[in-house]
Amino acid sequence: MKPVKALVSICLLGSQPLLADNVEERAWPVTSFLVPNPFQVNPAAIPTDRTIIGGLRLTRTEESRYLINPNNNTPAQIQHATNKKDVAIGFQIPLGGAAFGLSGDEHSRQITGKSDQRNSEVFEEFWIRDYKMKFVVDLLPELRGAFTFRYQSHQADLLGGYGVGNNDRTRYKGTMSGYSLGVNYRIRNVSFGAFTAPPLRGKATIEGEQKIISDPGLGGVETGWTFSDRLSLGLSVLKWSYKHDDRDEDATSPEDQRDIFLRGVEIDQYFRKTLAIGIGAEFAILPVVGIKGSITKQEGVFLFDPTRVPGDNKDVETKLSSNELRLGGFIRNKQFFAELMLLKASKSKNEVRVRRNGITAIGSYDHDDSSNVVVLGAVF
Repeated sequence: MKPVKALVSICLLGSQPLLADNVEERAWPVTSFLVPNPFQVNPAAIPTDRTIIGGLRLTRTEESRYLINPNNNTPAQIQHATNKKDVAIGFQIPLGGAAFGLSGDEHSRQITGKSDQRNSEVFEEFWIRDYKMKFVVDLLPELRGAFTFRYQSHQADLLGGYGVGNNDRTRYKGTMSGYSLGVNYRIRNVSFGAFTAPPLRGKATIEGEQKIISDPGLGGVETGWTFSDRLSLGLSVLKWSYKHDDRDEDATSPEDQRDIFLRGVEIDQYFRKTLAIGIGAEFAILPVVGIKGSITKQEGVFLFDPTRVPGDNKDVETKLSSNELRLGGFIRNKQFFAELMLLKASKSKNEVRVRRNGITAIGSYDHDDSSNVVVLGAVF
């Protein structure tokens, strides 16, 4: 296959979504005992006897470089730069043996794609608004459970392929909904938690055609030890689940009827997270100042078959793992707190199996990732 054809075809491959997480996972500190954080992956993590309110801002920069059909004489060279931003606010208030909480997050993703086979850059934008309503109940003095209803709205402005003109853009909107359940059990200075959030499901209208869309699910278990008011340790395990999404199927651009891919041109959308194991610690150097950090092993697979989800057929998957390092600090003064976390991660693979649309492999894949998270809030 010629490099230009391969370059166009890579944007037409079916996949599951890149955004296989939510703001709580993207800002995941692994442990938050000394500084209670309203943005927790487990909805039952926060006790019902306190009022907590907080705001979050996350910025993330990712860059990927790779070759299409690296064994060809003239492989196409691709580079993607992705800028992500989250702005969120949330609160939880006590109701006497129970609690009620609301949170909202606006997530934006901007992709700039470059290729040696195209003169101009490809620019695409995606937005997600994610709202959650949470109910927490003390089932026993040591045990509490939680239920969360979740609603998402999606919006996209994309080209969907390198062979598509800048004036032939596809725009669509959609909505999804779902729920999550969580429990937390605490005995003395040790706590145990578990939660599950099945994949979201919904609909989108794309060029007059209604499609079923989904967002991956997330579940996990966690445990934490609070040794004193100055030191805590935590261990968490997260696992992702997937459902089919009609956006994985081929589509055409609105003007020139060129083949496009409704998830855009970003290669990392084909990487599906499957498992994450994190260990974290918090230590108060002074009563009002402390440090925290975590290290996470992130596992996932590249999968280019639109009819399958991770685990269906390992022969068509390429497994990839990486380590994510988070370091930061916090300030706490009576009811108020502030927290800053920095993340650094990278992953690479010599060759990724594709076997679709004439593309046999992706070669020399390198991905760099850095982010910072700021959380401000108060506990009463």
